[in-house]
Amino acid sequence: MNNNSKYLIKSPGNNLGFTLIELLVTVAIIGILAGTSVVAYNGYISASKKTTTKSLMQTISLAESEWYADTGSYYVNSESATCDANTISIEELNTTLFDDEDVIPDDLGWGVCVASAGGGGSFQVFAVKPGDDGTADEIMCLNRNGSIREGQAECG
Repeated sequence: MNNNSKYLIKSPGNNLGFTLIELLVTVAIIGILAGTSVVAYNGYISASKKTTTKSLMQTISLAESEWYADTGSYYVNSESATCDANTISIEELNTTLFDDEDVIPDDLGWGVCVASAGGGGSFQVFAVKPGDDGTADEIMCLNRNGSIREGQAECG
């Protein structure tokens, strides 16, 4: 036996378990992995809610087309070019355009409303995600033609 091999052989009686350093390193690695996965998970949830909101905006646009076919005008929450997207407007849209069905959930984190456009001959669907300070964190708008634009500058 050479001198290096004596360090590789352990006797069965001397192994008492893991050292404190080994346990601390393991816990630290698990903590880092958990922290990064929570951040990634929150990003996935936020992106899926945004995609769901875009889909709901398209659904509202289709319901507006049906409303126009029935009444000859578009249903709007606001006669101005913009509107205040809040829980009340979501309830109005569910009641009016979707016959009291809960098509637009109020726990999505986005407010949705419909504003008049083109002097009342058209509409725009607005979706607003409020920030922590109460101002609009993100905004999206969809016109009657179905194009979705994002940002305050685009949606005016």
